[in-house]
Amino acid sequence: MSASPAHAELVPGGCTASNNYTGTGWVEFYHDSRTNSSVIHGYRWNINGQSGSTKNNVVIELKRDISWGEDDVIYRWSTGSAHNGTGSHTPPSRISVPSSWTMYGRFHFIFDRNNNTDPDCHARTGSF
Repeated sequence: MSASPAHAELVPGGCTASNNYTGTGWVEFYHDSRTNSSVIHGYRWNINGQSGSTKNNVVIELKRDISWGEDDVIYRWSTGSAHNGTGSHTPPSRISVPSSWTMYGRFHFIFDRNNNTDPDCHARTGSF
């Protein structure tokens, strides 16, 4: 991930699946006072599944919290085969939303298990 602005913030969320597999995700963003917007700089995660797994999946969504209906998906991205441990993703283009919007990140962690059903869990970050 490229260097982020000095005033960038990280908003975390985590979950636990069966077998105590865990996933934690962070949305990295900053406020741009010139445009009165929140700029999403990137995503980070840590996934801990079956020992030695290299085929976990992480699905990332940036969502707008809509109090009167289904939340809007502003951005979505998925890993191919993620190793246990840390990972990151930087969107290919700038994601900027009005600062007045309530946003959050949603991470869907899918833990690869050899010759077995893959457990999963969903993590929601705090709102920003």
